Amino acid sequence: MSKHTTGLMPAELKTQSAQFQDRYKILQKLYDQLGRCRLKADAPRLKRMAIELELRVAKASASPQSYRFHMSVLLRDLLKEKGNFKKIKVAGKPVISSTKMTTGKHIDDTITRNKNYVMQKLADMLIDPKILEKHKYIMSRILPDDYIDNSEYANCERCNTKFKRTEIMLDTLCTYHPQKKIYNKDTKTHVFPCCGESTTSTSFMRLGCKKAEHHVFKNDSYPELRKISDFLKTSLIDGKENVLALDCEMAFTSKGFEMVRLTIVDFFTSKTLFDQIVEPFGEVIDLNTLFSGIHSEDMDKAVPYLDVMDRILTSDLINRNSILIGHGLENDLNVMRIIHQKIIDTAILFSVGRYKISLKNLTFETLSEKIQTGEHDSSQDAIATMNVIKKKIGVSINQVKWDV
Repeated sequence: MSKHTTGLMPAELKTQSAQFQDRYKILQKLYDQLGRCRLKADAPRLKRMAIELELRVAKASASPQSYRFHMSVLLRDLLKEKGNFKKIKVAGKPVISSTKMTTGKHIDDTITRNKNYVMQKLADMLIDPKILEKHKYIMSRILPDDYIDNSEYANCERCNTKFKRTEIMLDTLCTYHPQKKIYNKDTKTHVFPCCGESTTSTSFMRLGCKKAEHHVFKNDSYPELRKISDFLKTSLIDGKENVLALDCEMAFTSKGFEMVRLTIVDFFTSKTLFDQIVEPFGEVIDLNTLFSGIHSEDMDKAVPYLDVMDRILTSDLINRNSILIGHGLENDLNVMRIIHQKIIDTAILFSVGRYKISLKNLTFETLSEKIQTGEHDSSQDAIATMNVIKKKIGVSINQVKWDV
């Protein structure tokens, strides 16, 4: 198989009009024939056109004999009409009925409605587990041989003060900026957007514009994260193949950074399958409302972590065959205490070198939509990430009905 035909596979059908191997061989011929027509299309688009045309022939054929006949006519007409789809028919039906011809556009629109084709495109976007590990995904439950527990002290996530973890609930003074500094190209200084102070300021406000009574910390290593609850492996859960976008909201507690809301959205129907306030293990210190959107009254509806896991780690929801989509998904899966293999992370996919674009900016650049203009919302973020991926593979964000 040449590098140009790698991944060129017939779309699956419930009722096959011809043997898969026969369809596969003819699909390669069809791709080559489209190349001879000198269409103004690159290799990926020619592949999509070939797959869609072959699928149309397969659907229109009642037997292997009619399949071969219809395909022979198509192969002949493609060369005869030099790829002019307005003059070409499949099983007697025109490929394009519109009077305006845009090479491959109609075919692309049709094929992106095919669920099997979209699943293949998503499978091609899965990130290698070794790359996931480099981005702080927990991929195994094995403790390092050289691990030494040095967790007696922690640095405050907000003010960077070193403190004793056992004293986290004692009153203290934590002065910090709630928003991270950004670089101002005009003044060539770093500025805190929460208050406008710069890092070069001599004002006391430079140290922080907000005060709190407790320090807070985050854990990002497996030995530390497992102290709350050990990780659950989705590889042990069999179930149907699905594609889910998810997002968590987190809060600071006496045990670190914990999940307080989880939203899961189905890729193909855009329906919210799960959206729940989650009760953390530790005592809440800061609900991080500016970023989490969670208020104290919301916690009255909280469900314990283990109950949430029982509801989402199932054959119908998150299982070994699920493709999970998210932005900076390592943060979500780590607070969920889940080890999963099939990941599409838009923070990694759209990164430039070491720089990772924010979901807010990525959504605006890709979809021309503004999100996170106020408090964050895990439902909005999950849907935005899902729609970014749909846009990338050419699927309409409003597409909810699919050809199988």
